[in-house]
Amino acid sequence: MSRFRPSDPRSLPRRGFLRGGLAVGAATVGASVAAACGDSQAQGPSSPATTPAHALIAAFPQGSAHIPAGVPMRLPYLISDREGVPLSRIDGRVAFEVARDGKVLGGSEVAPRGDGVPRAYLPFTFDFPAPGIYDIGATYRGARIESTVQVVEPSRVTTPVVGQALPGVGSPTVANPLGVDPLCSRDPVCPFHSIDLQSVVGRGHPIVLLVATPAYCQTAVCGPVLDLVVEQAAGREDLRVIHSEVYRDPKAHRDLSTATLAPVPAAYHLDFEPVLFITDRTGTVVARADVTVDRSELRELLTLAT
Repeated sequence: MSRFRPSDPRSLPRRGFLRGGLAVGAATVGASVAAACGDSQAQGPSSPATTPAHALIAAFPQGSAHIPAGVPMRLPYLISDREGVPLSRIDGRVAFEVARDGKVLGGSEVAPRGDGVPRAYLPFTFDFPAPGIYDIGATYRGARIESTVQVVEPSRVTTPVVGQALPGVGSPTVANPLGVDPLCSRDPVCPFHSIDLQSVVGRGHPIVLLVATPAYCQTAVCGPVLDLVVEQAAGREDLRVIHSEVYRDPKAHRDLSTATLAPVPAAYHLDFEPVLFITDRTGTVVARADVTVDRSELRELLTLAT
């Protein structure tokens, strides 16, 4: 099984990430990210005097073909405390810097987000010019914290990214569930299961597509993100909003790693969630938010659709 490495440094099966293994905002996250992420590869015990006060945690897959060169990519980061627990609040804007082979290529200051989601995060966006390994540095409370990312050729990334046409695949609906059960694991169910994605892509209306499974995500993130979409899309007749569950038949599997994916995440080759896609009227992806998005950022991303 392919693996990716969060930047704190700990490793996690990619399907585990699909099941919410990073535990962004999970109720059990206080037991440390390692408890949620599976096996730890920490280099041994450290004393409080030598352990950094904070660490930069990538809340997205690493070590896999996730970041294409030449495409602006939104990369959500968390900041953890000395014990590896993600902060529920990040104080002030955080300066990010991208470098390769010791040469600084750029960066920006990122405002923390967290309105309506359980953990604060930093949505850093950067357009990496070429494939390779890049160093990501951030300054928090006067100290530098670091991570790395791997950037690949665009042809290796199989999930739709900004600037590409959203594939018009058939999606489950109330009228035609395509064998997906439950059609919506939110309680109460959301109102976004009446439209077939294939019938609306490129038909003159912006599309909001959320792939998430509130009941089976194993974190406290999927439900809040869907709730925010329900809130922000209320009364928006100009948008075509669709929610897709992740699994076709999760109730039939004690171990979700063996569950079949629902049609949309299968067609999009998704191995993590939640993922939010927003298109313009032509069906071109204008925004993609992976793993977490709060109320204010969602509001800003929806303006890109129109």
